Amino acid sequence: MSNECKYEINTKHGELLIVDEPLNYEDSKQVCESLSSILAPMNNEEIIQEISSHLTPCNATAYHGNTFPRQRDVMKWTGGLETYRNNGKWSDGVEYNDTLHDNLFMDDAGPMYSLTCKTAYLEPTEKLLAFDSCSDDRPFVCMRLPVVPESKEDRTTHLFIIGLAMICIVLFLFHLLRFGKCMARGGNKHKRETVRQAADDLERRALVA
Repeated sequence: MSNECKYEINTKHGELLIVDEPLNYEDSKQVCESLSSILAPMNNEEIIQEISSHLTPCNATAYHGNTFPRQRDVMKWTGGLETYRNNGKWSDGVEYNDTLHDNLFMDDAGPMYSLTCKTAYLEPTEKLLAFDSCSDDRPFVCMRLPVVPESKEDRTTHLFIIGLAMICIVLFLFHLLRFGKCMARGGNKHKRETVRQAADDLERRALVA
């Protein structure tokens, strides 16, 4: 076993972040979020095969510089699935589906009815999942999902919306300016009428005197 342990691995499914420190499900999820990622959603055979292929024996380096072996292949790795009362959801938002997902587990056993949180863990040598309590500490795998590039159609739509918003703003300012001018004209007219009326009053008073 001469290969060094890898902690960041790029795959077509996203970037895997391997964390050997055992934590419970909730703490593992928070660590992944702090790394701008999610617990790896092991919800199809291809992803499970990919992750399992990277969880192999390796040499880790301690803080003092010495190396020691990590038997990653025999560990149980927490994945991104949370179940409660026979309902489950993967970390990428996909709902648990018995037909699609039961075969990913040992003995095709889906989530059992439980009043406490259950999560899935991966056994790399078996390339299969199993259920256990969310409170148990295990190493885990985070995943940064690949960024989907904006399509030409989406970009055109965004530009159209921005252009339409700019036109609306210009029209609003134009009408606001016209309204201001109308108010100014009305004010001036009222002022002239007031001055004229005052002059007429003075003239009448002079004639009376």
